[in-house]
Amino acid sequence: MINIDKLKEILVEYKKDFLSSQWKKEKYKWVALQHFQDHWNVDAPDFASMFWEATTKQKNLLASSYYYPRGMIREFAKADMAKVRRMFMDLYDESKPFAPRIIQFEKESDSLRKKYDDGTWKSHYQNQNSITTYLWFRYPDKYYIYKYSEYKSVAEILESDFIPQMGTSEENLVRSFQLYNEICDYISTDSELVHMFRSALTDECYPDKKLKTLTFDIGFYITKNFPRKHEDKVKDNNNLEYTKSSQST
Repeated sequence: MINIDKLKEILVEYKKDFLSSQWKKEKYKWVALQHFQDHWNVDAPDFASMFWEATTKQKNLLASSYYYPRGMIREFAKADMAKVRRMFMDLYDESKPFAPRIIQFEKESDSLRKKYDDGTWKSHYQNQNSITTYLWFRYPDKYYIYKYSEYKSVAEILESDFIPQMGTSEENLVRSFQLYNEICDYISTDSELVHMFRSALTDECYPDKKLKTLTFDIGFYITKNFPRKHEDKVKDNNNLEYTKSSQST
């Protein structure tokens, strides 16, 4: 369970910032989703090129400083296309629980790295963050992108009775997604927020009918923006109290 009053407080700030800054910076996630939906084809003859094109709008979701999961998937596919194709088919097999699929994908990535390492493949970069990104790309009405530090921060700020643990475990993944499901269930009842979000969407954006992407965008906001804004508000209140005290003496 989370502290709903705390979430309400955060959503007030999120809605204030949504059109002025948040949507401008984060819209790319919905654009990247729609692009993936339009270009993904697991049976493509050239899997490496298809994967690269399908994820081309990802911006920093699968590539950043010293973190190259997208590039390694392309290299893996060039080395063993049949194996990588099968890995994604298994990852996307919704007849099985999602957490074991994530763990298995990571294990198979390490196996590929060891088998085809040309001396430069020091890491396969396929971790819970990147693999849940692939799941989110394929099934955006069901999954979130998982990032341990972000989920831990969100859980602590919302005073959740579950705090994510570092490391790979099925229980941690399942309960982390349950945490975000609880957030998602609440924001779906905020008609002002939902209307604001729906009005901002353009044709190039994935419609996000289940609000899963909006949910982890709020999670990102909680982690990156809210602590600073809360600190500023506390400082302003303290300054106001000091001014009142000085004037009364």
